[in-house]
Order: sequence, then C-alpha cells, then structure tokens
Amino acid sequence: MLILMQNIFKMKWYYFIALLLFFSCNEKVKQSEKSGQKPETKTTIKLKKDTVLAVEPVKKKKIRKKSALELKLIKQGLVNLLELDSTIQVKLMYATADNFVGENMYGDFDQAYLYPNPAKKLLKAQQALQKIDSSYSLIIYDAVRPLHIQQKMWDALKIPFKEKIKFLSNPKNGSIHNYGSAVDISITKNGKPLDMGTPYDYLGKLAYPRLEKQLVKTGKLTAKQVANRKLLRKVMFEAGFTGITTEWWHFNSLKRRDAKQKYKVIP
Repeated sequence: MLILMQNIFKMKWYYFIALLLFFSCNEKVKQSEKSGQKPETKTTIKLKKDTVLAVEPVKKKKIRKKSALELKLIKQGLVNLLELDSTIQVKLMYATADNFVGENMYGDFDQAYLYPNPAKKLLKAQQALQKIDSSYSLIIYDAVRPLHIQQKMWDALKIPFKEKIKFLSNPKNGSIHNYGSAVDISITKNGKPLDMGTPYDYLGKLAYPRLEKQLVKTGKLTAKQVANRKLLRKVMFEAGFTGITTEWWHFNSLKRRDAKQKYKVIP
C-alpha cells in the first residue's frame, strides 16, 4: 500500500482523481452486496433507424355550421332544444321530402328551436316521460316555423278551404308555430317511434283525437295506439301544453292571441 501511495504522488493529478472515483464506486458496490440490494443500473432502449413512434392524434371537436335561418332565430331570442337537452330526438320532417308537401321546405335548416318559456315546458315533458320509462324519448317533427314557410305549405295543400284549416293555420292569421311556441311531436321507445295509428302529418279523421273512442269501437284504431297517444298527451298537458282536436301530434304552449302579444312572429 505504501509503494502504491508513493506511485500515486508521482502521477499527474487527473490520474489521481480517476483512482479516487474507482475506489469510491467499488466501495458502493460492496456496500450494496452486503445489504442484499442490487446496484442501480441504467437501461438504454435502442430504436432501429427506421422506427416510427405512433402518436395518437388529438381529436378536434367538430363545429356544426349554423344556417342563415338558425342565426336569425338565435338573434331573435329562440333557443335550440338539443342544446338544452341532448336526450330529446329531433327529426324535422319539413327538412326532408317525407311530408304532405313532398319536398324539403327548410333547406339546410334541420334544428328544433322555440322561445325559452315553451322550451322549458318541453324539457319538463321529456323529464316526466323518462321517469315513466327511461327508454322513452320525445321526438320533435317540427317546432318553430317561419311565416313564409307557413305560406308555402298553405299554397301547396290543394284541398277545400274548410278541410285545409283543420290541418293548417291560415298564414293571414298566423300559426303558433310562427311564434316559436308550438311543436309537432311523438314518442320513441329505444329510438323507434311508438305506433300512434297514423303517420305524422296524416290528413284524415284517423288523426283526430276527438274521434278516438269511435275509431277504436269500429276497429280503425287499436286500444294500444290510443294508449300511446294518451301517454303523449299526459306528459305534454302536465308540462303546460294544450292539444287540438284534429292532430294527435300538435301541441301549443299558449293561445294564439297570447303568443302574438308576448312574442315576435318569425317572418
């Protein structure tokens, strides 16, 4: 050991430091072996030259483009029902060709809008319905309807005036739809519409709520079909809507005269 120390002093200083580091590391290894611990080691992962690490892309939320009519409705104070309650289903029949006119009346507009107070009533009806059965949901076939669309429908319906007013409000008087306070609506169960005895927009007596008892007696409607209609009326009436005698699907949030006083017509 004495000879070794003499040689160390003869070495250059950097050799001396290297030896000190060697002895220090060797001592740590011995201490680890005595304590039963394995000395720490570094793991190096080598990637091949052409290896590409896959990175999951960040998905951007798709922003729905609003139509000109929708922007107009928002400016006038109406609200989108789906933004208030996403469990409600919306299928605007006048945004398709599947209606009594046989053509798309709304163009690129396919959202259900109402003024806030009628909208709150509808949310209440949806909640009441889902308390009865969570697999049920309201489905909206029409909500706010601009007056110019009302006029187009009126002109397209080629039936006698007395019959026409049973199914469609004269644009001269205005419909409660034109004031963002009426809905055409039904019920789905697990996404499938309940059988109401007729399709939506059926122009005939089978759609008349006032004739349901008679229609069941004559076998033109079944008891189950009428029960489905009654369920719809139950939740809508309890939420503050009223129905009409010639369409099982139509409900008003308030009377026409009150709508005219409280809200602006959608032109």
